[in-house]
Amino acid sequence: MPTTRTHLPLILGGALAAVGATVTVLYLFQPWRSCPYDDSPAACAMLTGDAVVMCAAMVVTVVGVILALAGAHRWWRSGVR
Repeated sequence: MPTTRTHLPLILGGALAAVGATVTVLYLFQPWRSCPYDDSPAACAMLTGDAVVMCAAMVVTVVGVILALAGAHRWWRSGVR
């Protein structure tokens, strides 16, 4: 019988990857930003704080994918279906 403990890395990794990817895309397009020299918010220069948040979100995405892959491998190797 599968336990939650067996699926925890898979679930946590998937959640981290999804949240990290969402924040990365959100900060890439910056829909809240406006600048006087261009009409598109994505063309505005990124602020330092925004760049730090986006880089952290990219790291969280990579960690989440690695954790999800490790969890999937562990689940597959355990033979639990």
